[in-house]
Amino acid sequence: MSGRVDKRRIAIPLAVSLVGLGGWLLQGSVTGESDRPRSEDLPGVHIMLDDEDAQRAHQSFQQAVAMLQAGEFDYAVTALHNVLAIYPTLPEAHVNMGFALLGLDNPEAAADFFDTASTLRPSLHNAYYGLGLAERENGNDKAALAAMQAYAHLAAENDRHLPQAQEIIWELQAETGGASQ
Repeated sequence: MSGRVDKRRIAIPLAVSLVGLGGWLLQGSVTGESDRPRSEDLPGVHIMLDDEDAQRAHQSFQQAVAMLQAGEFDYAVTALHNVLAIYPTLPEAHVNMGFALLGLDNPEAAADFFDTASTLRPSLHNAYYGLGLAERENGNDKAALAAMQAYAHLAAENDRHLPQAQEIIWELQAETGGASQ
């Protein structure tokens, strides 16, 4: 089953991850030097980030949020590239880039960003949700099923996206004969 992505499926998980990352970036840029993001907080980053970098990343992230909410996915991609230039191993930025790319109908590239996010932080459940959506758009139903099952396993019982994920899982199981990877 291939077709256009329902933008509501992108907006809700995106908003959840944006709020979390926005708070993290805001805390790092407002609370003082001892609470700033440090290289040990960001795997793969080997330098101390100065306040200017944190502020630039925060501003770019806020711009990405606004652009994603407005459906301006090209601009969101640009802003998220700026965030990733400063925080290249920030899984939430990779997830959000994936959702922006889904909005641009580029599920192949989106899948790569979701996969990277899930590798950087295996417990990041919305990375699996996005990966499931992207793989489904790519026609990779078995990979989509495995990703959605991972999401359902990691998501809290009261996660408001869980019913939609379970519906997708049931559809994919019917289409694939119940097999996952």
